[in-house]
Amino acid sequence: MGVIKRVSTWSQDGKLDYLSVNPTRDEVAHYKVDPEDETDQSISRLNVVKDFDKITCLSNSDTELGLLGVGEKSGMVRIMNMIYDFTGQGTSQLRVRAKQQRAVNTLGMSNGGLIAMGLDRNRSDASLQVWDVNYQSTDSDVVNPSFSYCMNETVVSLKFLDDTTLIAGTNKLLKEIDLRSPNPAYQHPTRLSYDIKLNPFNMWQFTTYGDDGTLSIWDRRKLGLSLSSNESIETQPLLKFEKLMGAGVASRKYSNSCFRWSAVRGNEFTTLHGGQIIRRWRLGSFPTQINGNDSNGNAENPTQSDSLFISTVHDINTTYDRVVTFDYIPREDGCANFICMRQSGTLFRMALRESLSKTAFNCDNNLLIANNERTNVEELRVANMDETVRTNDKEAAQKNLSFEDLDLSDEDDSLIGGVKNDTDANGIDSSGTSSRSSDDQKETKHLVASDGGLGFLLRPEVLLQNDISMIMKRRALLNYGLDPLKTVELIDASKSLQNNAYIRNTWRWLSIVKASVDDGTMVSGELDLGYEGILGIWNGVEGLSRQGTILTEKQLSKELEKIIRMKGKYRSKMGESKGTTSFINSSKPIQRKLCMIVSGWDLHPSDYEEKYKGMIKANHYEKAAGWAVFFGDVTKAIEILSSAKKERLRLIATAIAGYLAYKDQSGNNAWRQQCRNMSSELDDPYLRVIFGFIADNDWWDILSESAISLRERLGVALRFLNDKDLTRFLQRTAESVISNGELEGLILTGITPSGVKLLQSYVNKTSDVQTAALLSIYGCPRYFKSPHVDEWVHTYRMMLNSWELFPVRAKFDVLRGKLSRTARSPLKGSCRPRQLYIQCPKCSKNINNPVDLSTTSLGSSTSSGAMKSFGSGGGPKKFGLNNASPSNAAFQKHSCPHCGTPFPRCAICLLPLGTANLPIVISGRDRGQTEQDENSQSLHDARRLKLNEWFSFCLACNHGMHAGHAEEWFEKHFTCPVPGCTCHCSQF
Repeated sequence: MGVIKRVSTWSQDGKLDYLSVNPTRDEVAHYKVDPEDETDQSISRLNVVKDFDKITCLSNSDTELGLLGVGEKSGMVRIMNMIYDFTGQGTSQLRVRAKQQRAVNTLGMSNGGLIAMGLDRNRSDASLQVWDVNYQSTDSDVVNPSFSYCMNETVVSLKFLDDTTLIAGTNKLLKEIDLRSPNPAYQHPTRLSYDIKLNPFNMWQFTTYGDDGTLSIWDRRKLGLSLSSNESIETQPLLKFEKLMGAGVASRKYSNSCFRWSAVRGNEFTTLHGGQIIRRWRLGSFPTQINGNDSNGNAENPTQSDSLFISTVHDINTTYDRVVTFDYIPREDGCANFICMRQSGTLFRMALRESLSKTAFNCDNNLLIANNERTNVEELRVANMDETVRTNDKEAAQKNLSFEDLDLSDEDDSLIGGVKNDTDANGIDSSGTSSRSSDDQKETKHLVASDGGLGFLLRPEVLLQNDISMIMKRRALLNYGLDPLKTVELIDASKSLQNNAYIRNTWRWLSIVKASVDDGTMVSGELDLGYEGILGIWNGVEGLSRQGTILTEKQLSKELEKIIRMKGKYRSKMGESKGTTSFINSSKPIQRKLCMIVSGWDLHPSDYEEKYKGMIKANHYEKAAGWAVFFGDVTKAIEILSSAKKERLRLIATAIAGYLAYKDQSGNNAWRQQCRNMSSELDDPYLRVIFGFIADNDWWDILSESAISLRERLGVALRFLNDKDLTRFLQRTAESVISNGELEGLILTGITPSGVKLLQSYVNKTSDVQTAALLSIYGCPRYFKSPHVDEWVHTYRMMLNSWELFPVRAKFDVLRGKLSRTARSPLKGSCRPRQLYIQCPKCSKNINNPVDLSTTSLGSSTSSGAMKSFGSGGGPKKFGLNNASPSNAAFQKHSCPHCGTPFPRCAICLLPLGTANLPIVISGRDRGQTEQDENSQSLHDARRLKLNEWFSFCLACNHGMHAGHAEEWFEKHFTCPVPGCTCHCSQF
């Protein structure tokens, strides 16, 4: 059998040293292996010694580089150096033998130069002989042993533990021998004594095997206890593997067991089976205690021992068959390869592909990979976060918003970024090519074939990049949801964020509602309809139960009338039309009118033409015709379709024109039947509802078309359905959108407890907790409280923290605090206090918190927290003297509001810090002009000048100055401006 053995202490050049014995056991070779190169070219043979007489054992010195001992079946031991003074000839070797020459079964070398030989049994000569190579005479080939043990026994294995201790195995006993003592430290009767191998990571553990191939793992501490406890017969190994090494392995004399402790892990070993499978065994352990009692019977210093078990087993097929031995090649990254020897004596290297023990996605959707081989965790970057999204620079003012100002091209992807594709209904553009061909080609790149017969699947990297967590992060980077109007502009400008039309419509509705809340037109007396939905307004008192006041139906009608009048005055002030006043007869005209305002359908006939022109300009003839039908003007729909450039739409206009001839005729006819067929066969939803309506003259054909947006269907229902049908439609639609999680349904439910239920269904369906959190904070806790909203907010804040988007999270917290305030209640939600403030050096109180004036005599004449100018009420202040009372100090901007201590003065201008409206202008450092328009530049300059008046302190010398003065000073100087101070403040 061949031998391949790693020498861990000879390497000095970053490469590993290996010693080998060929399968014919007649030569020894020295190899160098590059651990980082996984090819066979990394194995290079340096030296080789031949002409041995059946090598039986091999051992090397860990301290003397290149020193090697080889035992032969003839009984000779040859000592040589494979690195220094190597000639390969016998003259450079030391040849010795025992006095009674016999086969050398095992050999060991200590760090101090001692060599131990394990020999066959002899009655007159010890089988374990230890001698010092440094004192061995070169004139005689017979060793002069310094220590001798094991008379009349066969020593089959041994291993040095240190310079004076070794473990030896005979054919019947395991012994630990201290060379300073004539008797063994312990001896344990067992036939499992062949091939002792120490665990390099735990010197208490070693392995042996027996005649039948049974492998055992021992703990030397337990073997040592057996001598004093008289239980040596009952001492068992930690683990025993029956016939693991193969039956009869010990009877094949001088064979090398194919067992190796791992070179990179302390709880792993490997075995070779059948010459083609390397089996990796991983151990688990749990600690046990062996208590020792002191003289008083108290337990102290318990001995820790491990109880082992097999945790996992992995089989690895070798690259080539007929492998006779192997060893580890440890690498710097904690992984390992194998170097293997075949039966022919050739060596090859086998890369070890570790199985993954743990995988997880991090907050960036990158895959974290860990395995039991490595101490580090690898990150596989799958998601690409380098994508930048451009937004259009639009000048959009809240004052120009109205409930009717909802874009008409909500679902038109071709208009994103201002690019228009002139395509017909069949998807053919003016050049005759398919407008979808380029998109299809792009999508095909991201598809892989599916073996399950389901068509195609997305590639993993594309799937992860489009995961909802990555979409939420890209949105957060662009301040998504912090301002509804800017969010709409962001969605319009960024197709890559995968914001669907329903998300855009919802934010558009919210931006308009927020504008009405901000201008106060949705509040009348005790009634606040901010962020209320259509359903709550229509149901009256019952629907507005979340309000904190109790109103009768009559009082509610009066308040709603006031809100409608306020909306009308506001629209007149903005130069807008007053909207329509004609709709179906209703017992609740006020509620219906307000619902039409909230839904954006309170349009004046003069507004219709503007809407039609906008849609026609966007090449949306079908939608424009559909809106004409929604307004009850079929003739206008025919006119719009007739003006289209596409012949197909003009033909459809001709078919619709039959409505004018057949609308007054009752009963069924061929034209009506053909219209019904067209309503079910056409692809465009607006054309479908047009034909469905003209066939039966029934508005429910439009209301039941789910492809039409909810807002459009609500406009038709509010305009044409009677009260009973409208109530039924609103209730049924509300139940549907809540159960299905249709985000656009917030127009119907509003941001109310019902809206929270809708958002919960939406989160369950899409996992878009970001949108749910950002939408819900507009109504909660301002009007109501919900644990669902609290959970969404907490989750979203944690997500922002995990992405390290702390500025975005801070803006979110500030927005949540602002939205929780109402006119009747200053603050409904609990907000985190400021984490940074300036304290007075004398009283150590926050100078930004004014003193409570309710406890002072001035509290009745001055509002709490007010700040008066210097000198009011207390006479002139003498700087440097603390002659101000706390009550007067509370009104002075240049002193502590609690104790009256003056604020520090600026080291440059000597004016008190913290005062506003200074008599001088602090320009600060000149940063040059930025590429902004005039208004933006003026706003930027005003903010910068305000910032220049802020506090600025040196953390080393505690001297302060205005921030702008500090910039000006340290632009030209290095030391503090205070005379006598040598502090380099700019470094701190």
